[in-house]
Amino acid sequence: MILLALESSADSSSVAIWQDAKILAHQFVEAKYGHAERIVMQAEAVLRQAKIKISDIDYFIGGRGPGSFTGIRTCLAAVIGFSIVADTPCFGINGLSALGFACSTSLKNTDIQNEKLVVLAISDTRRGSFYCQEFKAENLIPSDIEDLTLPKLYEKIKALAKSGFLVRICGALSEDTLKCDDTLEKPELVHYYRYSLAATDIAHYAAWQIENGRELSPATPLYLAPPNINQPKKPLS
Repeated sequence: MILLALESSADSSSVAIWQDAKILAHQFVEAKYGHAERIVMQAEAVLRQAKIKISDIDYFIGGRGPGSFTGIRTCLAAVIGFSIVADTPCFGINGLSALGFACSTSLKNTDIQNEKLVVLAISDTRRGSFYCQEFKAENLIPSDIEDLTLPKLYEKIKALAKSGFLVRICGALSEDTLKCDDTLEKPELVHYYRYSLAATDIAHYAAWQIENGRELSPATPLYLAPPNINQPKKPLS
């Protein structure tokens, strides 16, 4: 099975080719703008690097958010376009789930892995709150996504630590944003990993879902809140 995965829901664009549990080629560019001009060229570059033809791809996978409205649509438009050209199925992956899955699997074989481990995948809504999705050690099935203010997120972290859970927080946030150690009863149980979602994570999570017979989502945007559209101050003439 060969997957071509694309991701551009935040301040980067990336493409990866996955085959038989390995990433054959990938490209990651950190930039706030220019995803639409760049992501197809990135896909063409990794196909050449991996010496894979577009007709060899079994599934085209795109990150469907949450994240930038424009970035998500850019990614999925490219995925759908490749799918049409190759006459091959395409699907969308929840980026927050892929992020939590990546962190959970990376901790799976470490000495901190146990039944009391909880991974929280976090992303900034840019509306004064944070999306949060929880993974427990006993399985890799994510919880529903919560939209939490920073105080509510602090409360969640504190409650888990107080109950004796090892809390691992992952996301592309500054460590100071989630610094609540001074009010934690057991600060040694909480650790933060700064991690930017990439197409490699999208590919690994999609492959795991396919191999475990789980139904994938369509290549449509995952919107957890309505667009923030401001009306013009003056009537348009």
